[in-house]
Amino acid sequence: MKLISLACIIIGAILVFLFNDQSAYDKYFKILGFVLLMFGLYKSTQLWVKDNPKDDKKDEPKSLDDHLKE
Repeated sequence: MKLISLACIIIGAILVFLFNDQSAYDKYFKILGFVLLMFGLYKSTQLWVKDNPKDDKKDEPKSLDDHLKE
């Protein structure tokens, strides 16, 4: 899955920056490139979230009793 998201990002970036709107179909290739780029970024952020689960205990604010115990 990581390979697919990386390939989508690379192919999307190539499609976006390769064409310069000289032919009638270049804008469609750019749109396809943006779609692939966004899909690849979406998939990669899903993988990052799965790899780094949120630790709820660290994010909770300390209560007054916790501060007084320290």
